[in-house]
Amino acid sequence: MKRFFLTSLYSLLISCTIFASSTEKVGSSIFDRWMAENNTNIELHVNFDSLEVYRRKVDFMPAQVIQNGEVLDLEVAVRGKFRRKTCAMPPLKLRFKKAGLRAAGLNTHNDFKLVTHCTNDEAGQDALLREQLVYELYRTVNNEASFRTQLLTITYVNTADGSTTTSYAILIEDVDEMKNRLEAKACNDCYNMPLSNVANAETVALFQFMIGNIDYSTRMVRNLKMITEADGQNVFVPYDFDYTGLVNASYAKGMSHLNQNRVTDRILIWEFADAPNFDDAADHLVSLKDTLLNQVANFDGLTEDSKKEICKYLKSGLRQIKNGSLEISSK
Repeated sequence: MKRFFLTSLYSLLISCTIFASSTEKVGSSIFDRWMAENNTNIELHVNFDSLEVYRRKVDFMPAQVIQNGEVLDLEVAVRGKFRRKTCAMPPLKLRFKKAGLRAAGLNTHNDFKLVTHCTNDEAGQDALLREQLVYELYRTVNNEASFRTQLLTITYVNTADGSTTTSYAILIEDVDEMKNRLEAKACNDCYNMPLSNVANAETVALFQFMIGNIDYSTRMVRNLKMITEADGQNVFVPYDFDYTGLVNASYAKGMSHLNQNRVTDRILIWEFADAPNFDDAADHLVSLKDTLLNQVANFDGLTEDSKKEICKYLKSGLRQIKNGSLEISSK
């Protein structure tokens, strides 16, 4: 009798665990909540003195996010390579406590990248706005296989001394949330994949050319996520656009090993053994010219000078794509 009771109890606990794991991601996430707001303002409380010590580590530290009096506990850690070493505010990983998300009526997608300001000046804010714009431009090019991002206004509160800094920041969608949204799974062993196994290689290459980005690799899947969609197609999902000609950040320099003198110099990267057929991808991007330029014109926060510069840069890239005047570099 005792053995039957323990077996039944164990089965009940397993069933409850399975039920909880299958339902905890149902409903809205903290990202959904913030994305629904026109202007998302939060406070991030953390000991930035200690975080500064951990610039070269991946140790997580306790933190709190406060919005409209609601407090959410989380952990933060420094991430990235170049920016974590050189920027005034290093990029961060945010890992919210699942219990707090549930208590707030949210699902438990809890792992986010936060793109922070690199310099404490107007140029630093302009670069963040431009990078957010690039994410939105790519969502126009591919509305499904793309990361959602949300521009935040964050007041960083240093719990060590009470000092504050307020800045724009970009919150990038939880990778698992993106995969769930697309009913996709991760492609974990997809390095150096042949062209025939990738559905959007040409589109990604031309988009990166258009925005002046060579800081990525399809061969090594760097600054890209590769996912396998429900129909079995493998697709790249690009991210990390700060080192692009369109953003033209003050700290971004040309990559001399690729004969790039300035970050605004365009180079078309192609790392596949098979030759590309850019016809369909080129037609798609060129057909979106007016839509993309209108996105720039209507993007809140950017100065008119920045908008003019970006539009000029996009037009020149699209002109090269339309004319087929593309010189391929294999890195």
